[in-house]
Amino acid sequence: MNNNREGRSRGSPAEKDGNEKTVRKEIYRLIIPMILENLLQVSAGLISTAMIGRLMASDISAQGICVRITDTLWCFYKGVAIGATVLIARSFGAGKRDKCRRVAEQTLLTEIPIALLLGVALFFVGMPVFRFFTEDAGILVKAGEYMRIIVFGFPFVVIMSVVTATFQGHGNTRTPMYIAVAVNIINIIFGYLLIFGPGLLPEFGIRGAAMALVSSQAGGACIGLYLLYRKGGLLRNTEEQKHHLRPDGRLIKEIYRTGVPAALESMFWQFSAIILSKVILAYGENSFAAYQLGIQAETVTEMPAIGFSTASTTLAARALGQKDYELKETYFNQLIRIALRISICTSLLLIVLPKAFMGLMTNNPKLQAIGAVYVFIMGFVQIPQNLSRIYNGTIRASGYPGVPMYIAGFGIWIVRIPLSIIAAYVLKWSILSIWLIIALDQISRFLLSVAVYHHTKKKAGLRERMM
Repeated sequence: MNNNREGRSRGSPAEKDGNEKTVRKEIYRLIIPMILENLLQVSAGLISTAMIGRLMASDISAQGICVRITDTLWCFYKGVAIGATVLIARSFGAGKRDKCRRVAEQTLLTEIPIALLLGVALFFVGMPVFRFFTEDAGILVKAGEYMRIIVFGFPFVVIMSVVTATFQGHGNTRTPMYIAVAVNIINIIFGYLLIFGPGLLPEFGIRGAAMALVSSQAGGACIGLYLLYRKGGLLRNTEEQKHHLRPDGRLIKEIYRTGVPAALESMFWQFSAIILSKVILAYGENSFAAYQLGIQAETVTEMPAIGFSTASTTLAARALGQKDYELKETYFNQLIRIALRISICTSLLLIVLPKAFMGLMTNNPKLQAIGAVYVFIMGFVQIPQNLSRIYNGTIRASGYPGVPMYIAGFGIWIVRIPLSIIAAYVLKWSILSIWLIIALDQISRFLLSVAVYHHTKKKAGLRERMM
């Protein structure tokens, strides 16, 4: 057994230097560009939201409805990309570079047609979906205008998600960050010009926000493809390239077997957000608009932890590809410690400065007051929410892709949705009760993630001792 363990650890940074400092440095090299990338993406989203927040409440609500729908689809694209990231990282750790390339291209080959079909469907028959949220004619018209533009960006979103997965699976997190910089710059500049129409330019309002978003997505996709296929790029044409572009049923099944549970996990949240949006709209247009702005404000502090989620998946998968189980645990422990420190700081920011965050989102006093309460409560769940991402990322990479999905399903469909419906429609409680139920959902999922992680860790330890 000792010889086997030595073979598994051979070449790991922790074994070479004999301490955890090297592992921390490796984590920081991977995580810092991802944190910056996420912060840049959120910054652009915040600026866009702030610009839309200067429009009417119906504009904010219309965009919020469309975001609920498109984010659900984005979760599917991103979930499949997570499956690709896991397989690419494992293959990279095992030295199988050709499989890394084939995984990326098979993911693109299957996801782009799906995105096109979904875009066509929403372009022509989106109105029945919008009516699920509200019957307000003004909101429905603006939501339709916004959706019929942003569907053209669906294929670009797929391409960017696969590009990011490919680079991150290889341990390159700087390139996605640079792409994010370009995307954000395009979105901010075009957003200002097209939403407000300064000077002689026409003012498009909510439609301008949609056009700016699609333009930035198209730019990001083009840049990403160029970097992957340029000379020396990870997907540079080879003699086997024509074989890569042919469907590979076995590999596609492997990608989706890992990615679909991750997609469903995120889609559970999005489906719940759709239902929750309908519940919150029952409290009035202002409550829903404030909720949308509050989410954006909260996202500022969530982004660093989302980067840690990706890092936990990538690093655990890479260590498993090397069959180095001790390194996997070292990665996990260091990620938890670093994320805990960051989460304490972000939690305090939301608790102490909720009104300041909402002030950045809108100049409407009513929306600021409602949203500030939401932001304040979310500050208390930053730590369990952020740490659960690391637990779930490690669980997924360890060969249990469906477990995080079940954990999310419990929190959302047993806690969040039933209790919210009861509070709003049966007990007639105030909007504050909805904010508290959302917090309870996050705490319940964290406790489940911790319990499941230690159970799977115990099983893995028993299995290793038997080898």
